[in-house]
Amino acid sequence: MITKTINAVPILKLAVNNYRRIFSIILIWISFSFGLAAQGSYDLIIRNGRIIDGTGNPWFQSDIGIMNGKIVAIKNLKNQKAKRDIDARGLYVTPGFIDLHSHADRAMTSDFIEPRMAKSLTSQGLTTVLGGADGRNTIWPLTKEMEALNSKGHGMNFILMVGHSTIRREVMGDDYERLATQDEIERMKGLLKEGLEIGAFGMGAGLEYRPARFSNTEELIALGKVISDYNGFYIAHQRNEAIMPLSQLPSTAKGWQVDGLQALEETIQIARATGIRVVGSHHKSRGRSAFGRSSHDIQVINNARDEGLQVFIDVYPYETFGGGARPMIPKWSLVDKNISIVGGRDDPKWREEGLFKNSRNNLKRNWSDSEKREIIKRDISWIVDHNGGQDRVVVVDYPDEALVGKTLQQIANDRNTTYQEVVVYMALNGYEEVIGGAWTRGYGINDMDVTNYYKQNYTITSSDAAVSGVKDREGFQSAPGAHPRHFGAFTRRIARYVKDLNTTTLPFAIRSMTGLPASVVGLKDRGYLKEGFAADITIIDFNNIRDNATVLNPDLYSKGIEYVIINGNFTVDRGELTGNLPGVIIRSNHENF
Repeated sequence: MITKTINAVPILKLAVNNYRRIFSIILIWISFSFGLAAQGSYDLIIRNGRIIDGTGNPWFQSDIGIMNGKIVAIKNLKNQKAKRDIDARGLYVTPGFIDLHSHADRAMTSDFIEPRMAKSLTSQGLTTVLGGADGRNTIWPLTKEMEALNSKGHGMNFILMVGHSTIRREVMGDDYERLATQDEIERMKGLLKEGLEIGAFGMGAGLEYRPARFSNTEELIALGKVISDYNGFYIAHQRNEAIMPLSQLPSTAKGWQVDGLQALEETIQIARATGIRVVGSHHKSRGRSAFGRSSHDIQVINNARDEGLQVFIDVYPYETFGGGARPMIPKWSLVDKNISIVGGRDDPKWREEGLFKNSRNNLKRNWSDSEKREIIKRDISWIVDHNGGQDRVVVVDYPDEALVGKTLQQIANDRNTTYQEVVVYMALNGYEEVIGGAWTRGYGINDMDVTNYYKQNYTITSSDAAVSGVKDREGFQSAPGAHPRHFGAFTRRIARYVKDLNTTTLPFAIRSMTGLPASVVGLKDRGYLKEGFAADITIIDFNNIRDNATVLNPDLYSKGIEYVIINGNFTVDRGELTGNLPGVIIRSNHENF
C-alpha cells in the first residue's frame, strides 16, 4: 500500500504539469485569436444583416464573420475588423440557394469558361446544384465528370449523383426497350455502388424518358436498397406528370397509360420498400386535364409521411414547363407515310437528318385525307390540352409578327376558324426550318397547383434550369420561347409567392431553397447559416427583388440579389456578376475539392 502511494506522487505531478501546459496553450491560442481578430483576422464581416438561417425561423439581426471560406462567427462583431466589410442593414442574409433539379452540369463541364460561370443561375442567388438531373450524367464515369469539372473550374458547387439512365444504358446498351434481367440489375447495382463509394449522394432518375421509361418499379427498388446502405437519397423525374406520358399521343398510345398520380405513388412505394429519402422532382399537375390535382397529390404525400415515409417534392415557380418552345402538331403528320409511329414521340428516329425535308407536302397529303385529318385533329387537341389549352398556348415567334404574343384561341377567333386549323396553317406557312412552322409555348401548369404545393413544408424550390444567355456559344445561347426559369426561378419564388401572393413567409421560402434541400441530400456543412459551415451566402434586397425574364424575353437578369458568396468568394458583388469560379465538388464521404 505504501509503495503504491509513493509511486502515485510523481504521476499526480505529471498530470498537473500536463494540465497546466494544456491550459497555457489554450490561453495563448485564445489570446492569439483575439489578437488576430483585432488586427483584421476576418476576411469578411457582414454587418447588421437580417439573418434568415435556413431553418424556417424568423430573422434576427446579427453580424457574420468569415475566414478561409468558412463562417466562423455569428454574433455582434462591432469591435472586430476585417479585410472587407459589407453593411447589410435592411437586407436579408440567407444561406446560398441549393437547386436539386439543375441542368447546369453540361455548362460547368464544357470547354468554355463563360458557360462555366453559370451567370444566369448565380445571378438568382444559387451557390450549389445537383448533378445527374433526370437520371443522366453529362460524363461517365463519375471520375471523368470530376476531372472535367476541375479542369477549368466552375461557378457553383456541384453535388455528385449517379444517373439511373446512365447506368441502365451502360449495362443494356441500345437493347433497353424491355425489362432488365436479374443479371443486368446486379450489374447496375455494381455501377451504382461504385458511384456511391466515390462520393455520390444517391441516384437520380428520369422515368418519363428513354431508356428509363422501360424499367419497372422492381428495378428501382433493387437499386434503392443499395442507396439505403449508404444513407443516400433518390430523386426522380417521375414516370408521368399528366394524364398521359410525354412519349405518347392518342394515335400512338397502347393500353393503360400511367398517370401523374400513379407515378407519384410509385415514388412513395420506393420509399416504403427501401426506407430511403425520395423526391418527386419538378413535380407538377401537367396539362389542362390535370389542373387541380395538387390537392389529391398533397393528401397522398401527407398519408405517406404519416406512415413514416420520407417523401418530398421539388417544384419550380412557373405555369409553363419544358426548356424551350415546342410544336403543337404531331410529328408523324409531317413525314413520309412509310414511317412507323409505334416507338412514341421520343423515338430516336425523329432526330434523323432530313426526315422533315418534305414536311409541308406530307402535311398537305395527310390533311387532305379525311380519315387522317381527324386523327391529326385529335392529336393536336391532346398536345394543346397538355400545354394548357388553346387559350394558354402562345405564339412566341413566327414570320407574321402580328401573330406573336397571341394565343391559338385569339388567332382562331380572328380568322373565324378552329385552333386545330390554326396549328396546321402555321405549319404550312411558317418557318420552313422549324417543325410546325412556329415557336409556341404553353402555360400547361395552373398557378393554383403551384401555390398549393409551395404551402407544404416538404416542398423544395427548384428550377429545372440550364445555363443560358451565353452569346456566341452554341448550346448555351438563348432561343425564342426559352423558359424564363433559366434566369428567374429562385427570385420568382420570392417575388411572386412571398411578396405578391403572400403564399408563404420569407423564412419558409428560404428554408425551401436552403436548409430543406441540404437536409434531404445529407449535406454536412451547407444549407444553414451556422458557425463552422461553408461560407455559401446570398444577400437579398427584399424590397427590390424581382424576376424579369418572361416567355417573350427569357434572358433578362433578375434584380434584388445584391451579393452571392460561394466558399467565401463573390460571384455577385454589389449586384454585379464577377465571373469567378469558386465552386467545389461536394462528395458524401470525402473532403470537398
